Amino acid sequence: MFPSIFISHGSPQLCITQYQSAKFLKKLPSSFKKPKYIIIISAHWITKNIKILSNPTPNIIYDFYGFPKELYEKKYPIKNHLIKVDEIIQKFNEKNISISRDDNHEGYDHGVWAPLSLMYPKADIPVIQISLPIYYSATELIGIGEILQSFRNEALIIGSGTLTHNLRDSNWDINADIKDYAQEFRDWIVSKLECADIESLCEFLLLAPRLTNNHPTLEHLLPLFITLGASINKKGKALNNVFMYGNQAMDCIIFEK
Repeated sequence: MFPSIFISHGSPQLCITQYQSAKFLKKLPSSFKKPKYIIIISAHWITKNIKILSNPTPNIIYDFYGFPKELYEKKYPIKNHLIKVDEIIQKFNEKNISISRDDNHEGYDHGVWAPLSLMYPKADIPVIQISLPIYYSATELIGIGEILQSFRNEALIIGSGTLTHNLRDSNWDINADIKDYAQEFRDWIVSKLECADIESLCEFLLLAPRLTNNHPTLEHLLPLFITLGASINKKGKALNNVFMYGNQAMDCIIFEK
């Protein structure tokens, strides 16, 4: 069985750097065998209801601006897996959870291709992207993950966001001092994941310290709950405990069981 993983992807520029977090992502796949396909949920494809990318010839999307020319020239020719798309839709339907095909969505945002280009640079693994239903509660997102559990015999399930994400208060010095609010929030989330305290995690809107300082909007945190749901024992382990720009916690949370 493959793990489910929450990845802090940070800036798209990470994929053309030698930063510690880039080196970490390059080494991460050595921890498990190569999956037959990847199911991924990114902070950058937000929808009201759940959708699944069914475009047979998806591109990668350069959904950012103001970055080095090298980043816009980056190629990563991912392929979809329409047979598995059908199987996932069937599984959701069996659970009476609505999921719709999206043939028109252009392709994969940087929350998908930037980290995957570090993890699997050959782009030789099919990638299935499911949208992030932004209005779902933590409990509902965990439920999505539980539907995806049965695919873990073949697939690596990834939630791509950033454990703390407040760009307006970032210090763009890579070695900036860590802001207290970011450390406090990161430590709270990790402590709850390590002991599978699902009740507290589902109440993060009320209980998590300094939430709005770390997540003025929630899209970079919410994919975590889907990967949590895909876990059987709901225990997560934090890897790559580093910060970038003073307030971006770059932890990877791996759910091994």
